[in-house]
Amino acid sequence: MLGANKIKVNDLVTRISRRYGVKLKKYVNVGNHLHLVVKLSGSPMTARRQYQTWIRLLTARIAFDVGGSKKGQPFTDERGRRTKFWDAIPFSRVVHGLRGWRDIDRYVLENELEAQGLSKEQAIALARELYESNQAVRGSG
Repeated sequence: MLGANKIKVNDLVTRISRRYGVKLKKYVNVGNHLHLVVKLSGSPMTARRQYQTWIRLLTARIAFDVGGSKKGQPFTDERGRRTKFWDAIPFSRVVHGLRGWRDIDRYVLENELEAQGLSKEQAIALARELYESNQAVRGSG
């Protein structure tokens, strides 16, 4: 989902999120997967329905626009073999409290740094350093 496809994916994420009232708090395209931290409004039941509708449409449109898949026609790889565009269903979790938001914020940053070529260990160390220096700046203000 990089190169020219990155523009398509970014556009789809923005348009579909706006259409369904999903507020993107953080969005990172790391090439082989996306990190989407979103805020949903309303009751838990309303938010769940909103999320389910949004994520189904978003993942289907990305598969269609980037992978060229169509309903009833399986996606094929560069050799013409049947395959899936997505390896798994979307992983999601509900984030609660300030610590939860800090943890998810740092996790997404680590993934972004890894996608830019850092090793997992380097990404973790740099994200922790950046996060802690940012916290120190906020605390001194």
